[in-house]
Amino acid sequence: MQHLVAVTFGIHVSAEHVASWVTAFGACGVVRVNPDNDRRCVIAVRRSGAWEYLETLLSRGESLGVLAWQARPTPASFR
Repeated sequence: MQHLVAVTFGIHVSAEHVASWVTAFGACGVVRVNPDNDRRCVIAVRRSGAWEYLETLLSRGESLGVLAWQARPTPASFR
């Protein structure tokens, strides 16, 4: 099952750190940065191993106070 993850970075996080996190997310799936707000992105994850790794990254970012995130599984009919 594919997951879509919406990520928002805090305003206190530098652009360089946002870029670093987004690059790391790229190892997990397709990342699309919001063109109107470069502190928001959506990640489409298809593989379960990639989802587990991404979940680890997101949990770490959340515990550091760098980002907030929401995920939802996407049914096969929406792929």
